Amino acid sequence: MKTTNLLLLLALFSSLLWLSGCSDEAKNKLENYNLIASEKNLPENFYEIAFQRKDTAHSPKYEYLVRKADNESDFEDLWKLYNFKKHAPELDFNDKSVFFIGVIESGSCPFKIEKVEPNSDNTNITIGLIGSEGLCTDDISPRTFVIQMDKEKSKDVETVTIVENEAETSVPLD
Repeated sequence: MKTTNLLLLLALFSSLLWLSGCSDEAKNKLENYNLIASEKNLPENFYEIAFQRKDTAHSPKYEYLVRKADNESDFEDLWKLYNFKKHAPELDFNDKSVFFIGVIESGSCPFKIEKVEPNSDNTNITIGLIGSEGLCTDDISPRTFVIQMDKEKSKDVETVTIVENEAETSVPLD
Protein backbone atom coordinates (compact mmCIF):
# COMPACT_ATOMS: atom_id res chain seq x y z
CA MET A 1 0.00 0.00 0.00
CA LYS A 2 2.83 2.44 0.87
CA THR A 3 4.56 1.70 -2.44
CA THR A 4 1.35 2.44 -4.37
CA ASN A 5 0.87 5.75 -2.54
CA LEU A 6 4.50 6.69 -3.15
CA LEU A 7 4.16 5.90 -6.87
CA LEU A 8 0.96 7.94 -7.12
CA LEU A 9 2.61 10.86 -5.34
CA LEU A 10 5.62 10.64 -7.65
CA ALA A 11 3.38 10.54 -10.73
CA LEU A 12 1.41 13.56 -9.50
CA PHE A 13 4.59 15.51 -8.78
CA SER A 14 5.99 14.67 -12.25
CA SER A 15 2.74 15.76 -13.89
CA LEU A 16 2.78 19.08 -12.05
CA LEU A 17 6.36 19.73 -13.12
CA TRP A 18 5.50 18.91 -16.73
CA LEU A 19 2.41 21.14 -16.68
CA SER A 20 4.31 24.06 -15.17
CA GLY A 21 6.90 23.74 -17.95
CA CYS A 22 4.17 23.84 -20.56
CA SER A 23 2.52 26.85 -18.98
CA ASP A 24 5.86 28.72 -18.96
CA GLU A 25 6.27 27.99 -22.69
CA ALA A 26 2.74 29.19 -23.41
CA LYS A 27 3.31 32.28 -21.26
CA ASN A 28 6.44 33.17 -23.25
CA LYS A 29 4.41 33.16 -26.47
CA LEU A 30 1.81 35.49 -24.94
CA GLU A 31 3.95 37.86 -22.88
CA ASN A 32 4.47 40.23 -25.82
CA TYR A 33 0.91 41.59 -25.71
CA ASN A 34 -2.30 42.13 -23.75
CA LEU A 35 -5.62 41.23 -25.35
CA ILE A 36 -7.92 44.25 -24.96
CA ALA A 37 -10.90 42.93 -26.93
CA SER A 38 -11.99 40.09 -29.21
CA GLU A 39 -15.42 40.47 -30.77
CA LYS A 40 -17.38 39.40 -33.83
CA ASN A 41 -17.28 42.70 -35.68
CA LEU A 42 -15.48 44.40 -38.57
CA PRO A 43 -15.71 47.73 -40.39
CA GLU A 44 -18.71 48.01 -42.70
CA ASN A 45 -16.38 48.55 -45.68
CA PHE A 46 -14.00 45.73 -44.68
CA TYR A 47 -13.88 44.11 -48.14
CA GLU A 48 -13.01 47.43 -49.81
CA ILE A 49 -10.18 48.37 -47.45
CA ALA A 50 -8.82 44.99 -46.26
CA PHE A 51 -5.51 43.58 -47.45
CA GLN A 52 -5.99 40.53 -49.65
CA ARG A 53 -3.22 37.99 -50.13
CA LYS A 54 -2.23 37.95 -53.80
CA ASP A 55 -1.51 34.22 -54.15
CA THR A 56 -5.03 32.81 -53.96
CA ALA A 57 -4.79 30.35 -56.88
CA HIS A 58 -3.80 27.38 -54.74
CA SER A 59 -5.01 28.43 -51.34
CA PRO A 60 -8.02 29.99 -49.61
CA LYS A 61 -8.61 33.70 -49.94
CA TYR A 62 -7.26 35.44 -46.84
CA GLU A 63 -8.24 39.03 -46.06
CA TYR A 64 -7.04 41.09 -43.13
CA LEU A 65 -7.33 44.63 -41.87
CA VAL A 66 -4.57 45.72 -39.50
CA ARG A 67 -4.35 49.20 -38.02
CA LYS A 68 -2.27 50.75 -35.23
CA ALA A 69 -3.09 53.44 -32.69
CA ASP A 70 -0.41 55.28 -30.73
CA ASN A 71 -2.71 57.75 -28.99
CA GLU A 72 -6.18 57.99 -27.48
CA SER A 73 -7.70 59.88 -30.43
CA ASP A 74 -6.58 57.32 -33.04
CA PHE A 75 -7.67 54.50 -30.73
CA GLU A 76 -11.19 55.90 -30.40
CA ASP A 77 -11.43 56.43 -34.18
CA LEU A 78 -10.36 52.84 -34.86
CA TRP A 79 -12.69 51.53 -32.15
CA LYS A 80 -15.57 53.17 -34.05
CA LEU A 81 -14.26 52.05 -37.48
CA TYR A 82 -14.18 48.40 -36.38
CA ASN A 83 -17.78 48.74 -35.07
CA PHE A 84 -17.32 47.94 -31.40
CA LYS A 85 -20.64 48.48 -29.63
CA LYS A 86 -19.43 48.96 -26.07
CA HIS A 87 -17.55 52.05 -24.95
CA ALA A 88 -13.80 52.02 -25.65
CA PRO A 89 -11.72 51.29 -22.55
CA GLU A 90 -9.29 53.89 -21.24
CA LEU A 91 -5.73 52.85 -22.00
CA ASP A 92 -2.30 54.23 -21.24
CA PHE A 93 -0.57 55.32 -24.46
CA ASN A 94 2.58 56.65 -22.79
CA ASP A 95 4.44 53.38 -23.30
CA LYS A 96 1.90 51.22 -25.16
CA SER A 97 0.53 50.99 -28.71
CA VAL A 98 -2.63 49.21 -29.80
CA PHE A 99 -3.18 47.04 -32.88
CA PHE A 100 -6.57 46.20 -34.38
CA ILE A 101 -6.52 42.94 -36.36
CA GLY A 102 -9.63 42.24 -38.42
CA VAL A 103 -10.08 38.72 -39.82
CA ILE A 104 -12.67 36.40 -41.29
CA GLU A 105 -13.16 33.09 -39.46
CA SER A 106 -15.43 30.06 -39.56
CA GLY A 107 -18.56 30.63 -37.50
CA SER A 108 -18.12 27.24 -35.82
CA CYS A 109 -14.35 27.50 -35.21
CA PRO A 110 -13.53 30.94 -33.79
CA PHE A 111 -9.90 32.03 -33.78
CA LYS A 112 -7.73 32.61 -30.75
CA ILE A 113 -4.34 34.23 -30.76
CA GLU A 114 -1.70 31.56 -30.30
CA LYS A 115 1.35 33.84 -30.36
CA VAL A 116 2.51 37.41 -30.92
CA GLU A 117 6.20 37.68 -31.71
CA PRO A 118 8.15 40.72 -32.89
CA ASN A 119 11.14 39.97 -35.13
CA SER A 120 14.68 40.85 -34.04
CA ASP A 121 14.66 44.40 -35.46
CA ASN A 122 11.00 45.08 -34.50
CA THR A 123 9.91 45.85 -38.09
CA ASN A 124 7.50 42.89 -38.23
CA ILE A 125 5.17 41.24 -35.78
CA THR A 126 4.02 37.66 -36.36
CA ILE A 127 0.56 36.84 -35.06
CA GLY A 128 -0.40 33.17 -34.98
CA LEU A 129 -4.12 32.39 -35.13
CA ILE A 130 -5.51 29.02 -34.15
CA GLY A 131 -9.06 27.75 -34.59
CA SER A 132 -10.98 25.17 -32.66
CA GLU A 133 -10.27 21.49 -33.14
CA GLY A 134 -12.70 19.41 -35.16
CA LEU A 135 -14.83 20.02 -38.21
CA CYS A 136 -15.43 23.65 -39.11
CA THR A 137 -18.21 25.01 -41.27
CA ASP A 138 -17.44 27.00 -44.43
CA ASP A 139 -19.51 29.99 -43.33
CA ILE A 140 -17.72 33.24 -42.68
CA SER A 141 -17.91 35.28 -39.55
CA PRO A 142 -16.16 38.55 -38.61
CA ARG A 143 -13.59 38.81 -35.82
CA THR A 144 -11.53 41.72 -34.54
CA PHE A 145 -8.73 41.35 -32.03
CA VAL A 146 -7.44 44.42 -30.22
CA ILE A 147 -4.02 43.92 -28.66
CA GLN A 148 -1.80 46.26 -26.71
CA MET A 149 1.99 46.07 -27.01
CA ASP A 150 5.05 47.87 -25.75
CA LYS A 151 5.42 51.10 -27.75
CA GLU A 152 9.20 50.77 -28.00
CA LYS A 153 8.91 47.26 -29.53
CA SER A 154 6.19 48.33 -31.95
CA LYS A 155 7.32 51.81 -33.04
CA ASP A 156 9.17 50.56 -36.16
CA VAL A 157 6.63 47.93 -37.23
CA GLU A 158 6.04 48.06 -40.99
CA THR A 159 4.28 44.71 -41.48
CA VAL A 160 2.22 42.25 -39.49
CA THR A 161 2.54 38.63 -40.59
CA ILE A 162 -0.59 36.65 -39.84
CA VAL A 163 -0.22 32.88 -39.68
CA GLU A 164 -3.50 31.06 -40.30
CA ASN A 165 -3.75 27.37 -41.17
CA GLU A 166 0.01 27.28 -41.79
CA ALA A 167 -0.35 30.04 -44.42
CA GLU A 168 1.62 33.23 -43.75
CA THR A 169 0.31 36.55 -45.02
CA SER A 170 2.44 39.66 -44.63
CA VAL A 171 0.13 42.64 -44.20
CA PRO A 172 1.65 46.11 -44.63
CA LEU A 173 0.80 48.47 -41.80
CA ASP A 174 -0.88 51.63 -43.10
